[in-house]
Amino acid sequence: MSVDSALLNLQKALKDACEALEGPLNQERIDSLQDSNKLPNKQSSLIASQTVDLLDRVSRLVQPPVSVLAESYLAYYDTKCLWAAVENDIPDHLENGPRTVEELAALSSLQPLRLRQILRVLHNNSIFTYNAADDTYANSPASALLVKSHWTQWHTWTDLYGNEFYDMARGIPLAIRAGEARSAAQVEYNTTKSIFHYFAEKGLVAKLHRTLGSGAIAQAPGMIADYDWAEVGDAHVLDIGAGGGDFLASLLRAHPSMTGAILELESVVELVKPMFDGPDGKFKDLSGRVTHFHIGDFTKEVPANSIYTMKWCLHDWKDEDVVRILKNVRKAIVMEPLSRLVVIESVLQEGRSGRIARYGDITMMVGANGQERTENDWRRLAELSGWAIKSVSPLRNAWPAAIDLRPI
Repeated sequence: MSVDSALLNLQKALKDACEALEGPLNQERIDSLQDSNKLPNKQSSLIASQTVDLLDRVSRLVQPPVSVLAESYLAYYDTKCLWAAVENDIPDHLENGPRTVEELAALSSLQPLRLRQILRVLHNNSIFTYNAADDTYANSPASALLVKSHWTQWHTWTDLYGNEFYDMARGIPLAIRAGEARSAAQVEYNTTKSIFHYFAEKGLVAKLHRTLGSGAIAQAPGMIADYDWAEVGDAHVLDIGAGGGDFLASLLRAHPSMTGAILELESVVELVKPMFDGPDGKFKDLSGRVTHFHIGDFTKEVPANSIYTMKWCLHDWKDEDVVRILKNVRKAIVMEPLSRLVVIESVLQEGRSGRIARYGDITMMVGANGQERTENDWRRLAELSGWAIKSVSPLRNAWPAAIDLRPI
């Protein structure tokens, strides 16, 4: 078989698949894989992920090297075109149906030609759909997530990551030099303060927690469904580094007999406590079920409890710090048959389906001098700090996995 014949055979198979998925299987495809109001079918999702990895592998085998390079050094245009569309409410204007570029431009006070150029980039990235027959745009499953009233609130990520984190990334080349201890963010902002303290000074803490909180809400269905929380359904769960409290709130709402507590820095507790206890708090339905708002620093000490959760915290820290933190939890844990620490963090892997975790790895490097880790990394750190990993559970529609650590 020649290269040409192999590619022609592949083309035929792909054409057949496209005809089926866009034709008679279209609604089934959307229902099982792309409905934002429910989790994708577990088996279909796994097959789809494997398919995406294979298609990406084929693409890398045949794509011209110059195209590979160009797509990398021009990728920043994707980010800014996306933010331009969201900032100007294009997804919202399409919520009730298709519109022409001229209509969208008029609604947003934009230049039709420039908007068309931006939308052309985006619809070829599956953000928006374009109908050449009547020259109209509509929301795609991806752009529909960016409507500002959508429950996932993904539009907040296009803002924070398309602006503040975008700016931080300029510091990468200097931050990776030998002898440089500062993160890329510290280099770019010319400060030795942590990004959290710098954001506090600039009035950006609320924006940061709003964005991370929306991500927790958007990914909560998979975080709740794909780990066996029912095993500890009536427990008291202490969420270490709880941030805005969104994950703990989702967990408590899914398990009515569960109670919770939060450990956070004083500035964060001041922000999050009224959300649970205040009359207008967004978690006021859980008032009384979050029994303690502990002010503290998990790098130094952790309150005693038997069930802990920790989401998107350890990736901020270097290995030696993670070992120290895990030892703090191990020292504090109340030993019972179901005692555990459930860490919600990304697990690095190869292939296209692992791409978001790799972006997360760079994000942690840029913002906090941190890192994401492989499963082997997590097992090594657990062993060094008095834990054993019982399971690593992938979570649908979520970037991280649930890493179940048991005390030994």
